[in-house]
Amino acid sequence: MSDKRRRTGPDGRKTAKAAAIGAVKAAPIAGAAGGKVYTGRIFWVAAFVLILTGYLLLGKADPGGQNAWAIVSPALLLAGYLLCIPAIIATYRN
Repeated sequence: MSDKRRRTGPDGRKTAKAAAIGAVKAAPIAGAAGGKVYTGRIFWVAAFVLILTGYLLLGKADPGGQNAWAIVSPALLLAGYLLCIPAIIATYRN
């Protein structure tokens, strides 16, 4: 049978082993030492916004490609697709 009594030292305080068994640790705060900062999420949101904006602006481009929307929309699409690479790296970095 297991010993379920509290283990105390000769001076009446919990011993280090007993304190380690019953210790409860608080969750780390984001941005603090040991906490996780969500930099990958920022990249994903920015990439999604760029890609969505590029697709929406493609509707304003004329078929001949002679207006400014025909230049801006592919640039936004390309920037959004290229931003997916650092987003993947930041997401899976240890």
